Order: sequence, then C-alpha cells, then structure tokens
Amino acid sequence: MAVDSEVPRAERSAKALQFIEEVTKNTDSVQERVLTEILTQNAETEYLKRFALNGATDRDTFKSKVPVVTYEDLQPDIERIANGDRSPILCAHPISEFLTRYDFLIFQAYSMNECPLYFTDRA
Repeated sequence: MAVDSEVPRAERSAKALQFIEEVTKNTDSVQERVLTEILTQNAETEYLKRFALNGATDRDTFKSKVPVVTYEDLQPDIERIANGDRSPILCAHPISEFLTRYDFLIFQAYSMNECPLYFTDRA
C-alpha cells in the first residue's frame, strides 16, 4: 500500500509525463503556429520590414527572406534599444530591460520552483 506522502509525488510525476507527451506529439505544427504568432505580432517592426515579408507568416517565406544573423549583425539595433529607443525595432512591444547571462541563470533557477517538471520532497 502506498504511503500518503508518496501519492502527491506520483500524481505530480504522472502530470509531468502527460505534459511532456502533449508538447512533444505535434512539434512541427506547434512550431509553425508559434512562428505565425511571432511574425503576426511583430510584422510592423523595423527588423522584419527590412526583409519585405509583406504580411507573410509561413515558414518557407520566413526561411527564404530572413537570414541567420549574429549578435554583431543586431548590435546597432540592440544599442538603440539599450539607449532608450522605445520604437518597435526588434519587437512590437517596448523592451524595458536586458538580462545578462547571470540574470537569466538566476531567473531560471528561481523559475524551476514553478516548473511542472521540477520535483521536490515537499508534499
């Protein structure tokens, strides 16, 4: 017979497994949908306008018109944002802060407490 303190852990494990299965079933269609949402929300940014997508939100058009870039390619835009330019340069919504790698790691560690895949001995 299972001990009461093990039941919540087993339930959490089952929910985590179900979550993993759901998000990995149709990855291609999920990625296509996410790209469409990103391109739709950011269609009026300076960055995307440079590539004349003309409202296209499909993967093939994106891949054919938007090149792979480096940080150095984006650095002038990033510097404008860092200097307070709130116009839609890279994102439709104003970027209010940048996270350093250290900040990101702290945020990631803090967020793990809320992650459905993070298990503790807490009941």
